[in-house]
Amino acid sequence: MLPNFYLRPVFCFLLASLFWLPPSAQAQKLPNGTVATINGISITYEDLAMAEGELANLIGQMNEQQRFEALLGYVMDRVLVSEAAKKAGVEDDPTFLQRNAFTQRKDLHDIFISQKLVEKITDAKVDAYYKENIVKGSRQEEIRARHILLDSKDMADAVLASLSGGADFAQLAKERSKGPSGASGGDLGYFGRDSMVAEFSEAAFKLKKGDISQPVKTQFGWHIIKLEDKRAKPTPKLEQVRGQIYQLLIGEARREIYEEMREKADVKFINVAPVSE
Repeated sequence: MLPNFYLRPVFCFLLASLFWLPPSAQAQKLPNGTVATINGISITYEDLAMAEGELANLIGQMNEQQRFEALLGYVMDRVLVSEAAKKAGVEDDPTFLQRNAFTQRKDLHDIFISQKLVEKITDAKVDAYYKENIVKGSRQEEIRARHILLDSKDMADAVLASLSGGADFAQLAKERSKGPSGASGGDLGYFGRDSMVAEFSEAAFKLKKGDISQPVKTQFGWHIIKLEDKRAKPTPKLEQVRGQIYQLLIGEARREIYEEMREKADVKFINVAPVSE
């Protein structure tokens, strides 16, 4: 649990202060979104949001009030310690200078890349990618099948004989299949080639609509498969895949930015250990 022992008595006061600031505080011209001040230093919602990114794994299960208290306590402690560090001269310490330079480069990198990605990845580009690569792109074949899963080849042969004699496949699946789909008549719904184990998919995709397979052995047992339907996989709506397209375009744009900059950069490797063969 993060240190927040001094926060609970003032929590209600802090919430009230979000909606009203005394004249003295107003005179300080506090930044917008100020939540609290500590020794005159403002703490804003933006500060809490950045802290939340650092503490996501620790506060994820807390309720709203607990998260607020934990984040505010964390930021308050950081302010107090960092101000004490300044007074102690840590800003001139070589370790601080090195780490600060590294952190500054990271922040500059992150903000610059984010700005460039916002420029490059527009809704129009997402829409264009969707139309060109998904609507007009190749569509994966899907099938809908039923199966009856059994423990042995002899049992599978017996079920196949019953089916040849006119028995109803769905009813036999309910009665004989040991698989979880047995209760629904062995119905597996629509699926692609990669959705099932190789032996099952190979046999199922060879069938024609209405055909029943010979016994097929997989790691789960013996299957009798009936093909119900074949179709091209339906095209998803844009909103269903918008997030995936954004991530794909972001990855491509990020690589393009790096590659363009590296091509123009003067890179020299110094004191790099040779790679052993």
